[in-house]
Amino acid sequence: MSKAWDPSDIFDVLASEDVRRILVAASVQPMSAKELAEICDRSLATIYRRVNIMKEYNLLSEELTRDPDGTQYNEYKSNLNEIRISIQEGELTVDIDIERDTVDQFAELIEDLQESGGRSEANEEE
Repeated sequence: MSKAWDPSDIFDVLASEDVRRILVAASVQPMSAKELAEICDRSLATIYRRVNIMKEYNLLSEELTRDPDGTQYNEYKSNLNEIRISIQEGELTVDIDIERDTVDQFAELIEDLQESGGRSEANEEE
């Protein structure tokens, strides 16, 4: 389950240079944690902490991959398409365009239908 975005969350997560490097590198092609550690010049532990935060907010997707010799490992792909920040009439608005697969979109639709159905039934009882 992903976390809901709050503008302060966005700025906190994207303040990390490692996060920005990971997003850029993983937007070109899926990459392993080891490859990301080399690009960022960071330890694997640091990369995994960043990757886990990014996965919580759906900025990265994870897929199990297998080497020709049979070794399995995860590769990460950037889901971030665009971030738009606007300030109008004293209000800060942040829109995030994240690529979602069909399963995620369907799950969201079902969740929305269940939530709206629950509200309708509650309103009918009143």
